[in-house]
Amino acid sequence: MTGNKNKQLKNHKDKSIAKNSIYYATYNAFNVIFPFITGMYVARILRPDSVGIVAYAQNIAQYFVIFAFLGIPTYGVREIAKVRNAERERSKVYSELLVINFISTCIFSAIYLLLILSVPSFRSNLPLYLTTGAAIVLNALNNSWLYEGLEEFKFISLRNIAFKALCLMLLVILVKGPEDYIKYAMITVLGTAGNYVLNIAYAPKFVKFTIKDLNLKRHMRSILLLVVVNLAIELYSLVDVTMLGSLSTSRNVAYYTYASKINKIFVQIINSFTLVIVPRIAFYYKEKRNQEFNELLAKTLDTILLISIPIVAGIQICASDAITLIYGTDFLPSANVLRILSFVLIVSPVGYLLGSRVLLVTDNERTMIICVVMGAIANVIGNAILIPKFEEFGASIASVISESIVMLIYIHYGKAYFAIHGETKNIIKIIAAVTAMSIYVISIKRIIVGGAAVNIFVRLIVQVIGALIVYFALLYVMKESMTATYLKKIFRRLKNE
Repeated sequence: MTGNKNKQLKNHKDKSIAKNSIYYATYNAFNVIFPFITGMYVARILRPDSVGIVAYAQNIAQYFVIFAFLGIPTYGVREIAKVRNAERERSKVYSELLVINFISTCIFSAIYLLLILSVPSFRSNLPLYLTTGAAIVLNALNNSWLYEGLEEFKFISLRNIAFKALCLMLLVILVKGPEDYIKYAMITVLGTAGNYVLNIAYAPKFVKFTIKDLNLKRHMRSILLLVVVNLAIELYSLVDVTMLGSLSTSRNVAYYTYASKINKIFVQIINSFTLVIVPRIAFYYKEKRNQEFNELLAKTLDTILLISIPIVAGIQICASDAITLIYGTDFLPSANVLRILSFVLIVSPVGYLLGSRVLLVTDNERTMIICVVMGAIANVIGNAILIPKFEEFGASIASVISESIVMLIYIHYGKAYFAIHGETKNIIKIIAAVTAMSIYVISIKRIIVGGAAVNIFVRLIVQVIGALIVYFALLYVMKESMTATYLKKIFRRLKNE
């Protein structure tokens, strides 16, 4: 018995959190580059009105995608992680969740089809809504949670990079003008399709799909609870676009959508450090290894703050240059939207780590519902009040307020399961380094002036590279714990080589 347990622990350690973080960070780095490149192209080819039309159609389809996958993407990671070393049970859990996913996808695909055929505004642009609705049908093949639960982040990263590169190539070849907005929507769906097909094809390496002796009922309670959680979480972005489309114009939708895309990229990068620890903290909690549980949470929190605070400061200073360079002057109103939304980069990942992730691995799905529903209600109310007056800027303010509410409620409930101390000193050091970094960035902005594309590009490059050097050098001098640890490891390896 002891031998089996030791073997399980060894297998668990074989998956390096550091390597997983690198793989996932590489994937997210490509996620940063990809939207920048596609955004630069699409914004100039489709223009704000066509971009807004596609964004609104994708927004409507996304509601049904959330319902179709129920809470399986979140629940599946946890359940696969629990049985990762038991092949038979792992295959059974996988088969049960895939069957449930298939049934729900069929149901909500049919409901979506009825909707777009019934509503005149959707029916008038039926090809577009059928194209964006294909994402719902494709959800039947969605088993990404299997690879996340097994910590196969190398496969996840390489797969996504390959299909994003393919989509970029097709975009440049096929999308030539504003009238090609449906082709743009098709290419977006194609990226999802390729990932899902490859996922299914690769799955037999880890599991054996079966329809014998399945017990679907045992998963339904948690799945149905998590679908409410996921829907409420997604409402922050979905409702913003839905209400903007209803209360303003497609142009306002485009301004908000493009700023939100950049912000979401940074959120994904920061949350990648949280995502890769979910299987590990679930394992530590199950094994009652409380010290390791708390230490891992503390290190991840340090990493989140270390990355998010300087990014927010940088966005406040450089948003106009970044938007102009990426999307062109037609999308310049997106800069102020991005400045407002950037505060989400701190509150959302902190709440995600100390609330959502902690409550998930401790089987507190009901509590998660309370947290996110409160935030969703706040978001809807905020949008209803602010969008009529401030349009896309009102939607941005409502998002920040609702995310902050969720973070506070999450931490209130999550703190019963963790104990993290001594973060104040690190935060003070981070703020001091960010202040010095900001002074440098502002100085460069005054030295390298001019609105030409070359000037903007050079200015941003000098600002980013210099800011990184100033920021991390000061943190190292002040002996900030995470920076000192990682830089010492790097210096030691360079010395040995």
